[in-house]
Amino acid sequence: MKYEPIEALLKSASQYFEVFFIQENIKSPIRLVDTRIGLIGFLILVMLSISTFSPNKLFFILFNLFLLIILSKIPVYLYIKRVGLMPLFIFTIMLPQVFLSSLEYALLFTFRVFLAVSFLIVFTLTTPFKEILNTLRFYKIPEILVLTLSFTYSYTYLVFNELYRILVARESRRFNNKSYRKIWNEGGELLGMFFIKVYERGEDIHLARISRGYNHMAYQVKFEKFNLVPNLIFIFYIALITVGWVII
Repeated sequence: MKYEPIEALLKSASQYFEVFFIQENIKSPIRLVDTRIGLIGFLILVMLSISTFSPNKLFFILFNLFLLIILSKIPVYLYIKRVGLMPLFIFTIMLPQVFLSSLEYALLFTFRVFLAVSFLIVFTLTTPFKEILNTLRFYKIPEILVLTLSFTYSYTYLVFNELYRILVARESRRFNNKSYRKIWNEGGELLGMFFIKVYERGEDIHLARISRGYNHMAYQVKFEKFNLVPNLIFIFYIALITVGWVII
């Protein structure tokens, strides 16, 4: 049918982002690194990834990304499942730059964002989200920003889950081919229904939180026992990558 490719793409995207934001519990050596140090280290890796268009530096960062995945004992299939469609989405967004600038620029930009997102994926795969929020509070990030991040993380899964359910329900109730004009009109109706249902479900979840004792108060910041050796090894590793990035 005329509209199947578009809806198939939306369904694939909604399923992908549902998986992307699910928290995993992986027993990794990085768990021995204090989250406060780990956050700074991974932010440095992200900054190195997006601070250059040099192919040599980017491939150097890519090598260290794969090395970090191996040392972290993250299952390769799990990493691929998280990052699989991300380069395609990024490059699709950058397609106009192929005509405005060059294909090389679009590819390098996609490569940079891919590396940055990959480091964030590795960090979130090995670090519980609650510890990440506690680390942000430790660094005195304003509480309203921490709460916004927490809500965004909670409701992003809800948004894509609701989109997938609407697409499946619409597909199951469609029996014949239609004109493009009818397709666009129904697409607008679907979009409006989508925002209404997401708003209603989000409101229900928030009310359920309040009924269970949620009161917007900050959580108490607690961290695991500080292990000196793993933290020194991690700091040395980040320093080596930074020096290598500067030299190349």
